[in-house]
Amino acid sequence: MSRFLKISLAVTVIIFLLTLVGEVFMATVFPQYAFRGHLFVPLYFWIFYLVAAFFAHRPMTATDFTKFLIGFKAVKMFVSMVFITALAFFMRQYVVAIVFNFIVYYLLLLVPECAYAIYAKKHIKKSK
Repeated sequence: MSRFLKISLAVTVIIFLLTLVGEVFMATVFPQYAFRGHLFVPLYFWIFYLVAAFFAHRPMTATDFTKFLIGFKAVKMFVSMVFITALAFFMRQYVVAIVFNFIVYYLLLLVPECAYAIYAKKHIKKSK
């Protein structure tokens, strides 16, 4: 199995499990926010991480990996701000639920993101 396929499968499973837990949590704790608009948030993160995995699957040196990681974090922050602003603008009546949902996903997905970064950093070639 290719490395990109493994990463894609892991991202899909993680996002699916978070979405499942998130749906149960939102329905239990915040029944007044029972709408399907917040499903855009996990979809956004799924697409974002798949695109990032597509660009990260090539072999990198330690220097290249560090540059990629810094660029990834900058792009993630900028694109996330644009996405959440646009989503909040188009779904104004649910802005609190959307922003809360987005922050929860953003923070929870930092755990596997950092774990993968540590794993990848340990398993890359040393730069010359």
